[in-house]
Amino acid sequence: MNIAIGMDVHKRTCSAYFVYAGKGEESDRHRKILNSLNNEFDSFPTSSDDLTRLAASVYGHECHVLMENSTAAHDVYWTLRNMGLGVTVAQAGDLHRITKSVKKTDRNDSIELAKYMRRRLHGEDEFAECLIPSPEWMIRREMCRGIATEKEYLTETKKRIRAHLLLHGIHLKKEYSNITCRDALAQLNLKNPYLTMQTRFAEDAIKRVNMGIRTIEHMFSDDPLFSLIYSVTGCGMISAAYLTSLIIDIGRFPDSRKFTASFGIVPKKRDSADHNPNCATTHRGDDLARRMLMHCTLAHVRFEPDSVVAKMYHRLVKNGKAKREALVAASRKLLTVIYSVVKSGTPYTSDGRKLTLARKTEEDISDI
Repeated sequence: MNIAIGMDVHKRTCSAYFVYAGKGEESDRHRKILNSLNNEFDSFPTSSDDLTRLAASVYGHECHVLMENSTAAHDVYWTLRNMGLGVTVAQAGDLHRITKSVKKTDRNDSIELAKYMRRRLHGEDEFAECLIPSPEWMIRREMCRGIATEKEYLTETKKRIRAHLLLHGIHLKKEYSNITCRDALAQLNLKNPYLTMQTRFAEDAIKRVNMGIRTIEHMFSDDPLFSLIYSVTGCGMISAAYLTSLIIDIGRFPDSRKFTASFGIVPKKRDSADHNPNCATTHRGDDLARRMLMHCTLAHVRFEPDSVVAKMYHRLVKNGKAKREALVAASRKLLTVIYSVVKSGTPYTSDGRKLTLARKTEEDISDI
C-alpha cells in the first residue's frame, strides 16, 4: 500500500497521521490498517525506539513522510532515512493550511501534513523541499554560527567598554579604532574592577573566536566550493564557510534566480490588475547568511568599484534609493556573482593583496 504520513515533530513528542496515497479508493483492508496506525501513533515519544517501532509498523508498504522544518526535525529525518523511509521536509511558510489554521494542535498539523504529502504524490506542487544537511555538514554550520555569536558578544563588550570610558571621563594614551587590541587592553587593565572584568571578557572572547577560525580553516581547507566563494572579493573566511555549509551542492539550484531566492533576498510577488507595488524581500532562508552577505557586499563595493555589484549600488543610491535598500539589491547581485563563479569553477580574482584587505574590512564591518 502507498501511504502518505504527516509527522508533527517536537523535542519530546511526535504525532503521526497515515492516509492512503494510492490510486483509486482505499479498500476496507487498507482502511483498517490505517485506522490502527493512526490510533497507535496519535502521540508518541520522540525517541529512537519509538521511531523504530513506527518504521517496523509500516514495513512492506511504500511510505512517504512529510515534516515541517525545525531543529527537532533534523534528528528525526536522519533516523527515519536510515531506516529506509522516504522523508521530505518543507518550509513552514509554504504550508498555509497549517500556518493559517485556527485549530493549532499537533494532531491537526499531522493530518494536514499527510494531506499535503498525498497531494504532492499525485502531482500537486504546493511547497518547496528543504535540504536537510548530514550531521557532518550540520556541525560545520553550527561552528560558523558559534563563531558569529562569539563575535557579536565581543562587539557588545567593546560597546560596554567604550561607554564606561565615556561615562567616567577615562582617556587612554591614544584613540584606538579597536578598543580590544593588545595595546588598548593593556592600558585598560587598571585598578577599575568593571574595566578589569570587561577586558577579561574581551580577551576570553578573542581567544574563542581565534580558536574557532583555526578550526574552520582546517574544516574547509580542501573544499573546492569554499575556495571559490572565498575568492570573491569581500567574502571573509567565516562568511564563505557559512555560505558553503548552506549551499553544499550548487547543482540543486537550476539557475541564479532559484539560488538567490533560497536566501530570501528577492522581492515578494504581489500584483493585481495594473497595480504592481514595490515589495519587501521574502526573508526566507537564513537570517545570519543575509547579514553576512551585506557585510561582504560593503567590502566588495569598496574594493571592486568597477564590478557590476558596485555599479548597481552606486546607481541606486544616486537615483534616490535608501542606502539600506541599495545594499540589499547589491547583495542579491553579489549572490548572482557567487553563483556564476561556483558554476564556472573559476575563481573571481587572484589578487592576494586586494583579497586580504577586503577580507579584513569585512571582518571589521561584522564587528561593528
